[in-house]
Amino acid sequence: MQTLMDEHLTMAQMQAAIHKTAREKGWWDEPRETGTCFMLMVTELAEAMEGYREGNPHSDKIAPFSQIEEELADVIIRILDYAEHNSFEIEKALMAKMRHNEGRSYRHGGKAA
Repeated sequence: MQTLMDEHLTMAQMQAAIHKTAREKGWWDEPRETGTCFMLMVTELAEAMEGYREGNPHSDKIAPFSQIEEELADVIIRILDYAEHNSFEIEKALMAKMRHNEGRSYRHGGKAA
């Protein structure tokens, strides 16, 4: 398995590496309820909103990135961690969904923005 230090990972490789780190750090020592995992994803989005409300200051953890960038990264980390735990193929699903969206009509037939 490649490590997170490699900047050229596929999403599937990132997914595996993220989950490996989460397991090593004890986040999966006990079973995790799906609802709790989903709400942790939502919480990261809420933290991105707080960053926005605060004017998107620099992250105090991952310079030179902003707080919004940090929190959006956390959302993706939570999603990929959960996906790997459940053997979901998010990279392939994402590509399939992107292809599907390319074929949709403008605003999916007139939906409000």
